Amino acid sequence: MLRCMAQSHDTGTPARMELLAPAGGAQALQAALDAGADAVYFGLLTLNARRGAQNFAPADLAHVVRTVHGRGARAYLALNIDLTDRETAEAARTLELARRAGVDAVLVRDPWFLDLRDRFPELEFHWSTQAAVTSRAGVRAAAALGLDRVILARELTLSEVRAAASVPGVAVEVFVQGALCFSVSGRCLLASWVGGRSGNRGTCTSPCRVPWQVAGGPRGRVLSMRDLALVERLDALRKAGVRALKIEGRLKSARWVGRAVAAYRRALDAGPDARTVERVRALGDYAGRRMTAGYLDGTRAGLTGASGRPPSSQAAAPQARAAEAPTYDLTVRTTPKGLRVACTAQGRTETWTLPRTRVRRPEKATRLADLAAHLRRAPVQERILDRFEADEPQRLLPPKNVNALLDRISAALHRARRAPESAVRVRLPAGVRDLLSPGTPAPENRYALGERVNRVRLEAGRAARFLARTDVESVVLEGATANRVRRLADRFGPQRLVAALPSVIFDQGLKRVRDVLAACKDAGVAAEANSWGGWMLAREAGVALEAGPGLGVLNALAARALAARGCGCVAVSVEADRAQMEDLTGAASVPCAVTVFGRPALVVTRAALDWVGPGGALLTDARGTVLRVRRKGQVCVFRPERPFDLTDLYNERVRAQWFVADLCASPDPAAEWAALGEPGKGKLRFNYARRLV
Repeated sequence: MLRCMAQSHDTGTPARMELLAPAGGAQALQAALDAGADAVYFGLLTLNARRGAQNFAPADLAHVVRTVHGRGARAYLALNIDLTDRETAEAARTLELARRAGVDAVLVRDPWFLDLRDRFPELEFHWSTQAAVTSRAGVRAAAALGLDRVILARELTLSEVRAAASVPGVAVEVFVQGALCFSVSGRCLLASWVGGRSGNRGTCTSPCRVPWQVAGGPRGRVLSMRDLALVERLDALRKAGVRALKIEGRLKSARWVGRAVAAYRRALDAGPDARTVERVRALGDYAGRRMTAGYLDGTRAGLTGASGRPPSSQAAAPQARAAEAPTYDLTVRTTPKGLRVACTAQGRTETWTLPRTRVRRPEKATRLADLAAHLRRAPVQERILDRFEADEPQRLLPPKNVNALLDRISAALHRARRAPESAVRVRLPAGVRDLLSPGTPAPENRYALGERVNRVRLEAGRAARFLARTDVESVVLEGATANRVRRLADRFGPQRLVAALPSVIFDQGLKRVRDVLAACKDAGVAAEANSWGGWMLAREAGVALEAGPGLGVLNALAARALAARGCGCVAVSVEADRAQMEDLTGAASVPCAVTVFGRPALVVTRAALDWVGPGGALLTDARGTVLRVRRKGQVCVFRPERPFDLTDLYNERVRAQWFVADLCASPDPAAEWAALGEPGKGKLRFNYARRLV
């Protein structure tokens, strides 16, 4: 019999909280069940936010579910990424496979799953923490949209968790153990910006864990978060109404999973005694990070800093990591034409030749052996190099060859995950197949990339001067107050304005958002929702509504799903690559907005950073990425100093109603607006010129 979550008849709080464990592979699955997990969550080889985990082949899903159910536990399948147009059919087939296998719930992020909810009544649909639900308004949105459970953002205080859990009709789950993201989950584009690896697509390279330099000072791990540990807060969470407790760790070893589940099982069943608390603290030895309950306790300071194994353990680290993370092998042989490279992962080998290149500046070159040592520490596609062989390990490679080799390794590892065994082969019901057609392309998407830039995104305080000096058709106002919305609408007309709601809204900010929406309603100004909480508040206010970058999509079916829920225009995800833009906008049945210039918000964090002064701070990594950090209410927002720019490109296959220049954080918005479209070499293209994975 499956363990159930019985409700207390007198208090409405759960009599028993579900203990949910990660299963990155078969051994971790068994360890979680043996240690007493009530439920396990896992992914298949694709379409989940931990694509670097071992995961499970589709052909094994039915056996996995039988194993889980045979131990009286529940099986949850992660499908918690932004889907591209080329993945929607696979996602639908995966849901059908999950239904047939008896999966209990699926964890989702992409809006398209909302359209599929009623077609799979046998499955529960849980919003992943990637959906960035940070307030009770977001939980109310989940209830209104038919979700069964919400995994809350990890940055909430206990009182905020209690408020979220009080919403009827939807269960609440919280993380209690494991790694913490520096950014609010679902609100980070940093790995995408620096390397085309998207945390929203399951390929985060953890750039927050590397050394950064603040304002020219010494390099340090100023963004690396401590690990989460709430073992001493379990009774408080139960009283708050939390339904399920989640342990993070699909990239961790089976031994770690077993120890973590056993400790929390004991704490739930017998209380967190001193021995159990000590066992939980010892879990941090895996990553060398200290533990914290800071966010839940209302403390946001001191959550980052030095992390990682001490230097004395570094020599053994590659062997330890090889046992803890998915691996690959690399062989490099010298030939007359260059270097012959063989990369092996998941039983699949790709070979290619790296052309011989003369080393003109040895001081900037890298030895093969040093590159291998780096790859044993730095994941590629979330895999760590295990075995390395080279006939000339001391051979020097110029930077061009190093970059080419890394790109080819990354592509090979990505294709290994797309091997035939990862394909989901199942026939879809007719009603689901019908949903795979996005419909007739929207006539409003009549402009091609390069024809015009007709909308800007701007801080509301700079909008009046900008509107008075330009003839831009539309301005999206960030950080607008109710009074400013009214004044700008009176002076420039409501039809030119859209008030952007924040991408992260905590409970204490709900009143301010409601006030802005009331002003929008009175003035006839449209609102842009950038979170599900903002969507809910805007729908309740009865204002004209758009979906902004915070709800940006990578497929036309997700755009249609948002349109069906009141969004008159939908933003294409700012991290989309060229092919994804073409596929989406060419098929979208709803008006689209494409950002073609700007400094997008790459990170939104609730951590209090004492090195960020009133004027902000500059942050630089070893590759020369420069970020400007500014406080915005309860969060800090990270934007790049250098903008990306697509305005001098022409592509008739990328079509939209609005092409947007994001002038937030611009040193001179009017000057940058006037210069848009000018040709130039060396412009940043973000992911347009590379493949987003």
